[in-house]
Amino acid sequence: MNEHSRAPGRPRNAEADNAVLNAALDLIAESGVDGVSIEQVAKRAGVARTTVYRRYAARDDLVIAALVANEAAVLASFRVPDQPGPADLVATWSAGLSVPRARKLLRRMMSVPRDHPRLWAAFRQASVDARDQSVHDLVVRAQKHGQLAVDADLEMIQALLTGAVAVHLTNYSDDTPAEEVAGYLWRVLRTVGFRVEAGDQGRPSGGRGAVGEVRGASRSMIT
Repeated sequence: MNEHSRAPGRPRNAEADNAVLNAALDLIAESGVDGVSIEQVAKRAGVARTTVYRRYAARDDLVIAALVANEAAVLASFRVPDQPGPADLVATWSAGLSVPRARKLLRRMMSVPRDHPRLWAAFRQASVDARDQSVHDLVVRAQKHGQLAVDADLEMIQALLTGAVAVHLTNYSDDTPAEEVAGYLWRVLRTVGFRVEAGDQGRPSGGRGAVGEVRGASRSMIT
């Protein structure tokens, strides 16, 4: 039985929800997807196995839900505009890349397309495709507004931005402060051809709040 097939009117325990998702994220960060099982998540979260099964019928459902919730927690820290610009991209990416567990999760996910293609396909549909589309739309707007050359290869620019994140994850310390990550990302943007003005490197147009938490959570999903 999954979370959509619970008996009507049965209340959800937000603390248990958060404990289950955080336990799954911890296990992914420590051992990868193969280290996650319903039994191990229940044990780590301090709940009964039935508590997990009532929410997620299968391991992959739980993994996807945890990863999507983790991404939502990062974005909850920001008031991202409908049409984000380079500063918004730098702010959100540097926030995620400055959190040690988030970095470990991203490194673990690098092998998922090869080792767990069906899970990856489901995760792409749940989250990755929308994120990729958002970056694509950003570079298209940048070209339209003169921040990128008219003959720039936008597909390659997007690939290089993704590759730069992978380089940072594998070559830089997990304790790198957000400000230093942001500086790295601005260098990447300039290198791939963005025309960055001095004022562009200020606060993102959406602004930034405190590190976001999953609704009802007792601690941030990304800590």
